[in-house]
Amino acid sequence: MQRFLDLPQLGVEQGPKLLALLVVVYLAGIIRGFTGFGSALLVVPALSMLFGPVQAVVIEVLIEIPISLSLLPTVMREAERRTVLPMLIMFVIFVPVGAYLLTVFDPQAVKILISVFVLIMVIVIWQQKRMVAMLSSKATFAVGVASGVSQGLTGMAGPLFVTALMARGEAPALTRANIIALAGGLIGVSVVSFGLFGLITVETLVYAALATPAIMAGVWTGALGFRRLSHWNIRGMILAFLAIIAVVTLVQNLIAAQ
Repeated sequence: MQRFLDLPQLGVEQGPKLLALLVVVYLAGIIRGFTGFGSALLVVPALSMLFGPVQAVVIEVLIEIPISLSLLPTVMREAERRTVLPMLIMFVIFVPVGAYLLTVFDPQAVKILISVFVLIMVIVIWQQKRMVAMLSSKATFAVGVASGVSQGLTGMAGPLFVTALMARGEAPALTRANIIALAGGLIGVSVVSFGLFGLITVETLVYAALATPAIMAGVWTGALGFRRLSHWNIRGMILAFLAIIAVVTLVQNLIAAQ
């Protein structure tokens, strides 16, 4: 209880850290608005360097709430229950497992894991079409387990379950609805799991409240940029940028661990 009530120190000395927080989430919002993916792949490794992995993962989940809520009403009737419910059940079971691991693993080891996981997710996104062709619809359950654990531990599960849903070969509109529905469900399960393990504190709520307008502004900027620059190969450049961030943070964390 005392941990929840601890207030962040938001004095002048915290100015650079808060500015870095806003810049990171704004850039992440631009990536999300332009491509529809990738915000967590920037937010989590960058913020883990500033606040530690626990706060980074929780802040990322909290700032996703408004984005998910804004999209859910348009797809709730279109999403297919027989596709969404089995994977959602996997999320309910295994996100808490990942959240528990986040509480017991060494923070420095989690930072290293986050950087490695970002590189894996970049590869998944880069080779998504090939992986979609390789996966079968029966892989949904296994991917649900992996997505749940990775979400609870790193806050990054989107590329995994999105690839699995695309592999089902359903109509694009139905696939999109299922993805948005599951993303919203994943955020809800994550918030409950983090709350149960005491990972959501007043401090993380304050930081998330400060960061939310920045990521929303970034999403708007990215969406505007997409309409004007969609002919550019921005996707490839963004994946390269995320890979560089992952490598830089991985090297820094490996040095710090020595």
